[in-house]
Amino acid sequence: MAVVRARIVGLAVGVALAVTGGGLSSAAAAPTTAAPAAAAPTTAAPATTASTTRAPAALASTSVEEILDTILDDTNAIRKAKGLKALVRTDAMDSVAQSWTRKQAANREMAHNPDYSTQIPQGWSFAAENVAYGYDYTDVVEAWKNSPGHYKNMTSAATHIGLGYALDDSGRTYFTQNFAKYPSSTKFLKSTSRPTISGTVRVHSTLKATLKSWSPSGVKYKYHWYANGKRITGANYSRMKISYKYHGKHLTVRVTGKKSGYASTTTKSAMTAKVKAKKK
Repeated sequence: MAVVRARIVGLAVGVALAVTGGGLSSAAAAPTTAAPAAAAPTTAAPATTASTTRAPAALASTSVEEILDTILDDTNAIRKAKGLKALVRTDAMDSVAQSWTRKQAANREMAHNPDYSTQIPQGWSFAAENVAYGYDYTDVVEAWKNSPGHYKNMTSAATHIGLGYALDDSGRTYFTQNFAKYPSSTKFLKSTSRPTISGTVRVHSTLKATLKSWSPSGVKYKYHWYANGKRITGANYSRMKISYKYHGKHLTVRVTGKKSGYASTTTKSAMTAKVKAKKK
């Protein structure tokens, strides 16, 4: 007989902030706490928690980057459905979100970061935060979507996003989304396209990552290769020779561009087909 575990989940939405007249003031107030309608039990529960009988998905084989990529893709899919531009993920905002998420996990308590608006890159005209705990990473964006305050943040005028994910010592998940709107004059690197991978996807073959020009000129690039979402140690160049241990796995490459005075930006290639065995 299968064992079904109960888990506690929760969401909290921060009050969105906007700059008006040169000063900081509260925008239309979102609720400070909210429980997702989709995950609510049949009987009433406190606003900040809801019980569910769905067990968390196995996370052991999933990398943090894969989890964050899924959250970004799911969030941008919601924006696309409303005709909004995709949010751009930046290292600087990720650092703020990830640091706070780890703190929540260490404290085993979901809470908002009271200082996120001063920790993310300055120059924003709108900033907001969503946090959650206890959800599967494949479900958390849907839960935020089903809560009006969180949904409002995800479909706001924000242009950039930072993401965080962590586990506490009992294996409970914690998530953070930081949003911000920056003027077009803000110095964020932009890429014209994602990196592409060329070469035969076969053991002992060499793959090459190609990146079209980024703007502005003078950007320095760092490459990191991944197998099934897990970073490959030492694979930090545009070319990678495929060893046998990656047989049957999908490969991707991430490219991070950095330039003095600009926030760094990371883009990811599409997955390759599964690596085939070496030809006899």
